[in-house]
Amino acid sequence: MKEQQRNEIKVGLTVLVGIIILFLGFFIFKDWSVGRAEYPVHMRFPVSAGLALGDQVSVNGVRSGKVVSVELSDAGVDVVASMHSEVVVRENALPVIQMLELMGGKKIEILQGADGAPLGPDDVLHGEVDPDIAGALGIVGDMEGNVRTIATQADSLLRGVNAIVNDSAFTRSLKETVTNLHTLTSELRGYLTRNSRNIDDLTVNMTRLTGKVDTMLTELHPAIAGSLEKTGRVLDGADTLITDVRGLVTEIRDSRGLLHTAIHDTALVGRLDRMLLRLDTLTSILIQGEFNTHIDLF
Repeated sequence: MKEQQRNEIKVGLTVLVGIIILFLGFFIFKDWSVGRAEYPVHMRFPVSAGLALGDQVSVNGVRSGKVVSVELSDAGVDVVASMHSEVVVRENALPVIQMLELMGGKKIEILQGADGAPLGPDDVLHGEVDPDIAGALGIVGDMEGNVRTIATQADSLLRGVNAIVNDSAFTRSLKETVTNLHTLTSELRGYLTRNSRNIDDLTVNMTRLTGKVDTMLTELHPAIAGSLEKTGRVLDGADTLITDVRGLVTEIRDSRGLLHTAIHDTALVGRLDRMLLRLDTLTSILIQGEFNTHIDLF
């Protein structure tokens, strides 16, 4: 009987030890893979946000590795993940620390596209941290002061609006304004109704006038074009004349010819003046018949 109890105890202990070894193996070797190569990916976050060793790392939602190192550094928190060799992490990827479950746990989600070069062994990905429940509560706490200020301002605004609405003078003025606007709208509608025929006639006349003006301009276009052409020729001739006169004046001023001498030589001018005076006197005598010449050849 005692021997049988000893055997049962041995069997029970063996089963218990086996169960313990099974659970230990499950928790220790759950992320191990047989015959699968891995490579490290270095990441840097502003805070760890509760990230721990062994937490899973996913690439675009697919589990592809685990966290093997979390260390504090001067620039934040350096994290090293061991990634499966068949998964290519690119240099433009964005790692984000997210909640694994609602009640706890963290994971790293690496977001990347199809473009970009593969990440180098010495490259470091700079990541972000999504706010969890605690972070969301902290944000709400930070917003508490702003919410109170907004509530106070809204209360003041409502009080002001209530005071304006309860002001009988303002209400009376508003009603009068609305009544006057309604009256003005009615009068304008009536005026348009009474003068709709005149407005139509005015529109028709304006259309006709526009057509006549267009026709007149079309008919006068050749004459106007000819007048403008003639005016252009006259202006060209005037410009040519002014140019010639300017050249003549320049020649008179700069040349040493007879005209220049006649203008600037005072003695010559005096002689020419006396000669012209005598010529004028002789001409007067001839015209009046006071000079009579008789030549007798025989």
